Order: sequence, then C-alpha cells, then structure tokens
Amino acid sequence: MGSSDSALAADRLRVDGVLVQHFRESGLSGPRWDQFHRQLLGYGLTFVTRLVRSGAMFSRCGRHGRYLQQQEISLQEAEELASDAVYEGFVYFRDRGLLGREWSVERGQPLNEYFVNACVLAFPNVYRRWQTQAHGWQDVRLVDTLASLEHVVAEGTPEDAVIEQQAANAAFATLSEDGRRLLFLHDQGYSHAEIAELVRLTPRAVEGRIRRARIAVRRRPEEER
Repeated sequence: MGSSDSALAADRLRVDGVLVQHFRESGLSGPRWDQFHRQLLGYGLTFVTRLVRSGAMFSRCGRHGRYLQQQEISLQEAEELASDAVYEGFVYFRDRGLLGREWSVERGQPLNEYFVNACVLAFPNVYRRWQTQAHGWQDVRLVDTLASLEHVVAEGTPEDAVIEQQAANAAFATLSEDGRRLLFLHDQGYSHAEIAELVRLTPRAVEGRIRRARIAVRRRPEEER
C-alpha cells in the first residue's frame, strides 16, 4: 500500500470513528442513523449475494474456521440466504460492534469491512437452517455424514469404497427421519444443547437418540456381512 493509499485508509477510519461516536451518543437513532442503516444493508445485500452466488462465501467461512459442505444453490435461494445473513450480521454489527464497542478505530478495520465479516460469521447458521429446513434431508450426501462419524472406512480399493457407501446409505435409510436429522445436525457441529433447542427435546434426550442412531447405523452393515 502506497503512502496515498495509507492516507486515504486513515481518513476513512477517522470518518468512521466520528460516525460511530455520533451513533453511540444518539443511541442509534435519528435521521443520520436511519440513512446509514439503509445504505449499509443495501451494500451488504449486494456484496453478500455476490459471495453466495459465486461460492466465495464458503472459502471465507473456512478462513474463519467454519467449514461448510457446499451444495448447489439456485439464484433465488442465494438471494434468500444472503438476505438472512445480512440481517443476522447487522444484529451482530449493531449489538457487538457499536453498542458493545467491539469496533474501534484502533483495530484498523473500516466499518463496511467489519459489517461484511459479521455477515460471513452469521452465514453458517443461516446455511445450516436452509439445509435442514428448506432444502430437506434427501439432498444431503449421507456418506459425508457417515465418514465424519467413522462409519465408513474407505481405505481399500475403489470397489470396496462403493460397497461401503452402498451399505452406509442402506443403513441410514433404515433410520427414522428423526434419527437422520439428529445425526446430520451433530455432524454439522451443533452441540446437544443447540440441537435440543431446534427439535424441542432435552439435551439428555438428544444425546440418547444420537447414541441409538449411531448404534443402529453400525449394526446394519455388520448384520449383512
């Protein structure tokens, strides 16, 4: 970055700092806040929609340690996912960045970049809800879930891997919808407490059902050998 670029970046941060100070003093209210709010959401929706459509959102999430199983997303679904991520990202931006004073000039990150990062951090939960609620379980590759649960060991020949995959899918097909859903949520990184809240069970009940589903998946291939 040249000296002129550095000067521009410093000026930008100073302007952001003045804005944030004003917003905090006004309690995030007034015409200036309303205008800023609308402009930020418009910018975020355009930028985040482009990230989702291009697939770049998944690599960005990965850089934050949040790895997602990428699936095909239609243009309309990309817009819906982006809209939800922007909304939840704005809540993070407002509550933690501004009111919680997580954002500061000293950190050296412009407001719009901080906001985009907040949207990226919000995207994994938005995407998981889309997978589980809107997209349905049938489109999730069951072998990926089983592999992470150590039910499929594909260390042999390609033919062995195909046989193992067929056995895994057959085993999963015998599970109830509830069992498949719980294993999938667990594989996606949800805790027992988070799953319990989603499916309206106690964490102990979730733990027991996941354990029984795992046993059922393991037992089926053994019974067929």
